[in-house]
Amino acid sequence: MPKFRKVIVRSPASTANLGPGFDVFGMALEHPYDKVTIKLTQSNKVEIEVHGVSSNTIPCDPFRNTAGVVAGQMLKEFGLNLGVSIKIEKGVPPGVGLGSSAASAAAVAFGLNELLGLQLDHKDLIRFSAKGEVASAGSEHADNVSAAVCGDFVIIRSYDPIDVIHLKAPPNLGVCVAIPKIQTLPKKTEKARAVLPVEVPMKKVIHNVGHAAAMAVGFALGDVKLIGRSMHDVVVEPARASMIPGYQIVKDAAIKAGACGATVSGAGPSIIAVVDENDHTSESVMEAMKKGFRKVGVDAEVFSTKPGKGVSLIWAK
Repeated sequence: MPKFRKVIVRSPASTANLGPGFDVFGMALEHPYDKVTIKLTQSNKVEIEVHGVSSNTIPCDPFRNTAGVVAGQMLKEFGLNLGVSIKIEKGVPPGVGLGSSAASAAAVAFGLNELLGLQLDHKDLIRFSAKGEVASAGSEHADNVSAAVCGDFVIIRSYDPIDVIHLKAPPNLGVCVAIPKIQTLPKKTEKARAVLPVEVPMKKVIHNVGHAAAMAVGFALGDVKLIGRSMHDVVVEPARASMIPGYQIVKDAAIKAGACGATVSGAGPSIIAVVDENDHTSESVMEAMKKGFRKVGVDAEVFSTKPGKGVSLIWAK
């Protein structure tokens, strides 16, 4: 018997990889976020409505929409012959590397769990949410969805079985985001994964392992400066940087303006920079990133945010 008939949930944007942690590190952001309404219907099917930021680019077909895939998988696995209506108010812009598809997927996994009283834990919610990522990224990567479910900073220790470590972010960690206004291709994340090297020299593996380990320590100790200087990747970042005009100029500008580190956010093209708010303000870093893009003739939207909480219940009846 369903616990509720209708729920409204809030699900955050997220940034993945943070440099050396490809498919392993993720961090939820305070904003932007999606607001998703889920209710039971008599239709015996999954229905999707999408409104908000760039909603015209997001499919409403439940087999092609991350939220619809998650809902279908959960209903199937639990043998539930129910209809579900999902209304997504997009706040997280799609296709820019801020976990838009993950926000919708995590919202539905969490929302259906609340609606139906399934009593799923974080591991199960992440597992279902990752199923939805196939619709946008072509694979069940769980970095963004883990961050969206758990909040703050996550480390995926293992995919099989799924094992996620959750750490609180330092309160003085500020995040600056620059989104270049460039055309992105459909299935952008899938294409961004396709450009990655098939083989990696041992020297680069050692570099990334060292930096990833140091970043995890930085979060554990609450050391923003250590987190920032660990945001350097010699495997994925160079491949994806080539797809972002002026990438190195923007990154250098952010660090010169006071950022502790900067890198590609997920599959890009957004660039994130971290700031120790005890020493610097985000405003100067944001302006430097915007000017960096202007040097190569690209306009960019910039904003600042903080690490945020995971998906949460706003209303239920």
